[in-house]
Amino acid sequence: FLQNLRKEKSRNAARSRRGKENFEFFELAKMLPLPGAITSQLDKASVIRLTISYLHMRTFASQGDPPWSPLLEGDSNCSKVRRSSHSLATDMFEQHLGAHLLQSLDGFVFVVSQEGRFLYISETVSIYLGLSQVELTGSSVFDYIHPADHVEMAERLGIRPHLRAEAGCHTAPESASSSASTSSLAGTPEPAPSSPHSPADEPPDRGFFIRMKSTLTKRGLHVKSSGYKVIHVTGRIRCRPALVPGSTRSMRRPMGLVALAHTLPPSTLNEVRMESHMFVFRVNMDLQVTYCENR
Repeated sequence: FLQNLRKEKSRNAARSRRGKENFEFFELAKMLPLPGAITSQLDKASVIRLTISYLHMRTFASQGDPPWSPLLEGDSNCSKVRRSSHSLATDMFEQHLGAHLLQSLDGFVFVVSQEGRFLYISETVSIYLGLSQVELTGSSVFDYIHPADHVEMAERLGIRPHLRAEAGCHTAPESASSSASTSSLAGTPEPAPSSPHSPADEPPDRGFFIRMKSTLTKRGLHVKSSGYKVIHVTGRIRCRPALVPGSTRSMRRPMGLVALAHTLPPSTLNEVRMESHMFVFRVNMDLQVTYCENR
C-alpha cells in the first residue's frame, strides 16, 4: 500500500511539473511576433529555436549601421503627431506597411547571420519555395541550398575557408524538416574577422545566384520530395563599427546579410521558339556533346 502511494505521489509530481513546463512554453510562445494560430501549434524545440532567433534578430537590428532601434522601438511623440495630422486610413496603412511591402515584392526577404543561420525570413517564402517561415527561421542556410553552392554562400558571408568543411559547406543533409535547427552548433562556421590589412573600401552590396530547396512544382503544387529552384539574391552586408586591437582606428565588422530573393522561372526547350536556322544539342558538365539534332 505504501509503495502504491509513493508511485501515485511521484506520478502526480511529474504531472504537475509537466503542466508548469507546458504553461511556461505556452506563455513564451505567445510572446513571439507570430500569429496565435501558428504559436499554438509549435512544439517545445521550435519555441526555443524561434525565441533564440528573435533575440539574435533584435541584437542584429540594434548594433548595425545604420541603426534600426528607432524603427523597432518607435517614438511616442512622433506617433502622436502622426495620429493628429493623418487620417485613420493612413494610420492603418502605415501599421501594416511591412505586410503590404512583402505582398508587393516579387520575391521574399531574409536575414542571414554571419554564422549562416536565418535570423528572419518573410512568410512569403511559402509562395515561391513552398517552405514555411517557422521551419526556416533559426535554421542553417546550408541545409536549404544545393551542396554545390555552399562555398559560394560561405564566401558571400565571409566565412573562413578552413572552416567551410566543418560547417558542412560541401555536403548537405538529404532532407530538412522543422527540426533542422537541431544541427550541431559546434559545426557552425566562424565568421572571418575584418583585418586592418583587408580592403576597407570593399562594397557591402551582394548579388549572386544560388539553388534553394523547393517543394513546389511548375504549377505551384506541393510535393513531398524537394527539388531546387534558382534564386537571385541581392542585398547588403550589415556591419557594425569596432576598434582595431591595439589601435584607436575603427573598422567595420560584418554581422550578416540582409537580402531580397527572386526566383527564376525554369525555362525548357519546349518553351523556346525554334527558328529554321537553329538546332538543339546537349552537352554534359565536361562539355562533351551527348546529343545533337540531325539537321
